[in-house]
Amino acid sequence: MECIDLRTGFMMLSFRSQKEVERAKTLCESKGIGVACALAYDDITEEEANSFVKHVPHEGQNRFCNYINQSADGLCHTAKESLDTAIQHVESMNGCEGGYLLIYQKEAPLLKASEPVEAHA
Repeated sequence: MECIDLRTGFMMLSFRSQKEVERAKTLCESKGIGVACALAYDDITEEEANSFVKHVPHEGQNRFCNYINQSADGLCHTAKESLDTAIQHVESMNGCEGGYLLIYQKEAPLLKASEPVEAHA
């Protein structure tokens, strides 16, 4: 199962049913991963989509990332349209249609240095 980095601190997975989303949500929460949204695409409002997708200023206007076509000509006019391009991208990677989304907080890097390393001569 492939996911997409929305480049806003959130990752997204797409599933075929709400039941699959609920199972994935439970798994994420059991691992301490914050789930921001677990809904059908049709149930997500423009305001919600706006908080998950990347904003791109273009010619004095606020546009949104097109996760399929990364050029300035391909920018989306609405956040929900942008989220739809993310779904299309994930579906093409997974080889199946989804429509039920799990959006979760991007995890911190797994490897962290707890103390600075000192150089020895």
